[in-house]
Order: sequence, then C-alpha cells, then structure tokens
Amino acid sequence: MTNREDSFQAIWKAIRAGKKFFIAGHLNPDGDSLGCTLAMTSLLERLGKTVYAYAAPAIGNDLKFLPGLDKVHVGELPQKPDFDTIILLECSDRKRGGDLDYILDAAKTLVNIDHHLVSDAYGHVNHIDSGASSTAEIIFQLYEACEEGILPTPEEATCLYTGVVTDTGRFVHTNTTAEALRVASALVALGADVQKINQVIYFTKSYIELKLLGRALEKMEMRFDNKYSEIILTKRDFETFGATPSQTQGIVSQPTMIPGVEISALIKEEPDKVSVNLRSRGRADVSRIAQQFGGGGHARAAGCKITGKTITEVADALAEVVQDVVKQLG
Repeated sequence: MTNREDSFQAIWKAIRAGKKFFIAGHLNPDGDSLGCTLAMTSLLERLGKTVYAYAAPAIGNDLKFLPGLDKVHVGELPQKPDFDTIILLECSDRKRGGDLDYILDAAKTLVNIDHHLVSDAYGHVNHIDSGASSTAEIIFQLYEACEEGILPTPEEATCLYTGVVTDTGRFVHTNTTAEALRVASALVALGADVQKINQVIYFTKSYIELKLLGRALEKMEMRFDNKYSEIILTKRDFETFGATPSQTQGIVSQPTMIPGVEISALIKEEPDKVSVNLRSRGRADVSRIAQQFGGGGHARAAGCKITGKTITEVADALAEVVQDVVKQLG
C-alpha cells in the first residue's frame, strides 16, 4: 500500500469515527479552498455528521454562486470548540486558516489536506501532495479511495471542478497535468455545471471591476528589461471607483500575456496592510519570493500581506528581490 493510500485510509477512518466536525480553508478563500470546504461539508452531512463550516472573509462575488454557501459561517467563529474532528483544507500551516488555535487545540483529531510545495505536517493525519493541481483534485481522489463507493453529487462536483479550473488557470498553468484533466473530466461526467462556472467566474465583471481593471492597466509599469510588471493600486484608486481590494480578481495575470514578462505583481494598499499578488509566466518560482515577505503559495501564483510599511516601501523591497530573481533567469 502506498503512502497516499495509507493517508486516504487514515482520513476515511477519521471521518467514520468523527461526529462533530469543523471545516475551514485558508483566509480569503479562493475557488479551490472554498470549493473544497463546500464539497466536504456536503459529503459529511450526507454521512450523518454534524458540520460547522467556516470561511474567513471576504468571499469574492465570483464565488457566491457555489452551491451550499448558505451553510458556511463567513467570519463567524464558534464560541465553544466542542468538535472532535477538524479538517483544514489548503492551509500550509496552522495560521493559514485564521485565529483557530483554540479550536485546533481542543480537537481529538486534526486532518490536514494540502497541495502547497511548502506545507507543515501539523495534523494528526496529513495528506500533502505538492504534485496535485489543487486540493480539489486531492478531495476527488479521496472520494475514489472510499471503500463504500461514495461519489460526488452534481453540487459537490461543481464545487470541486471550480477548485481545479481556478487553480490551473482554466487549464493553462503548468500544474495542468494528465491527472488534473482526468479529475476534471470525471467531475463533468458527475454533473459539474461547467457553463455556469465559466460564465460567472470568467465572463462576468461589474462596471466597477472593469473600471478598476482599466486604472490598473493604466498604472502598469515595466521594469528590469521588461521582465517584471508592477501594478500599484492605492487607497485613492479604490476610493475613486468606490471599489474594494477584493474586486481585483484576475488583474495580476493580465501582464503575463505580454511576451517577455516573467513576473507580474499587483500591490494593493488596504486599510491595515499592503497585500501583494504575484504571478509567474513559468520560469520563476514566485512562492519563494512571497516567502521572503512572510507569505507563500505556488510556484506560478503566490502572495503575501505586509503590515507596518507603506505601499512604496513594500514595492521597493519587492522590486529588489524580483530583480535578483530576474537576473538569475538570464
């Protein structure tokens, strides 16, 4: 039996033994984190479990169509941690899901399921597969490993397909493996609503979001022999359009369409911090850049949040690190 089979069996053992579950993904959940949270919540409820699903705000408008979202406590943590089993999804460390220590410490069993390249084995049961395209891919494999033959419902398949398609960038990123495509195909066969997913996530933008995209592209700067694209959005930019930092989905990926750009950065000034989103065209590992600022992520998509510095200081410090990376690429 492989290590993967061992860990899947250990997860199913924890699921069968548990009665009261707490499930959470990472802060400001993306399609993979939220999709997995919703699919697992639905699965556990079908198995007769009591589930408290949690998501730390904010959830983007593009994900509010996902089935089962009304069962998630957004920004509302339980006062009494009386759960016997915790499942954390796509959380590379214990802090990634928020201030959950009082819940995690009280649990009999902590299950950690993740696909980040750098991830702590902090759970009693850990399944960390950095070769997986997404945590959703892993969750589907978990279904397949179930001896009872439980398969995703169409609603669960929709949630998991959202995780796969968003983390692979619509099957464009280098994590688009044969296994990712197999899982996606299986989820479609099980009833994933592909048309709705594509329409809402990729072909629906509000007037404000499009205006903000225009401002971002207008402010885009090319540096280091046009290998680094930098976009800085200040509080004033958001105030001009009545927008929020959460309405910037997809902006950071736009410059990577420019031939020669290796790294793209979106630097946003928020009320209490400066947030940075990073994308790589393929050769650079931007997760290593983010780690130098206390963040993380994947080789092609990563980010960090920085407090105590101005947006100019963050941009300058980031540019120094990026410059060294670009030099090494040649």
